[in-house]
Amino acid sequence: MAWLDGTLGHALMDEERALVGAILTELPLFRDSLGIAPQSYATFLNTVAERSRHSHVLAPAAGNGLGGEPGATRRPPSLVWGLPEALPFASAQLDLVVLVHTLEFSRSPYRVVAEAERVLAPGGRLLVLTFNPVSLFGLARPWLRRAARYGPWSGRFLRAIHVRSMLESTDLAPERSRYVFFRPPLTRERALRATRFLERVPGRHRLPWGAVSCIQARKEEPGVTLLGPAYRAELAGRREPGIPAYPFERHDQQGKGPGPHEPIGNGGAIHRRCLSR
Repeated sequence: MAWLDGTLGHALMDEERALVGAILTELPLFRDSLGIAPQSYATFLNTVAERSRHSHVLAPAAGNGLGGEPGATRRPPSLVWGLPEALPFASAQLDLVVLVHTLEFSRSPYRVVAEAERVLAPGGRLLVLTFNPVSLFGLARPWLRRAARYGPWSGRFLRAIHVRSMLESTDLAPERSRYVFFRPPLTRERALRATRFLERVPGRHRLPWGAVSCIQARKEEPGVTLLGPAYRAELAGRREPGIPAYPFERHDQQGKGPGPHEPIGNGGAIHRRCLSR
């Protein structure tokens, strides 16, 4: 039996499904979506399909005990064949891609992110779910990895800041991070019910100690430049007088000029520096 088919796996999937469902309801309806997840995430993938007109599912190979045994789970009708590192979709074809514990078990996680960015249309959304090392799951991982043959313990737990750096290496702009499942990795149903109060803490989804982190990112549109806060304030007419909206410097005809705060003479050329985001 796969780890996800146990009591702890079902409890984790229920919390993940509730979180992703709440995130997707805040976004417009998608045209084409892709969920990359083990086949045991059938209910989770149905939640994603409800928010898109056309949905696709790609199930990675079940070699780590997380994805279930081959043939043990009914294949969804929207299942496509392929690898997360080489998606069978054209560029800019999809509006939503959801990666469910794909990066932890991939030999080329950066390649998976690059493929997700490639198939996303400008303005499309990406959701990445990964196991968080700064959690009770992460604390118990060194011992459970020796005792349990299957489960998430053999994968690479990734911090949210690491995942955000991976996304920023492409044209994906991280928007927000959410966290879920603050209970310890207990396998007994009675113990899980006793610790369920941890899932009712107000504002818990913003606390970076959940077992799973969910990073939401958006593919930037080509030709759009993000302006710095000072420049935006100047455009809105809210800039305080006497404070420059952006630094500048002057170069005269000889290539030498005063510093950025010295007055500009006649014939000088102003070169605006790149604005910080």
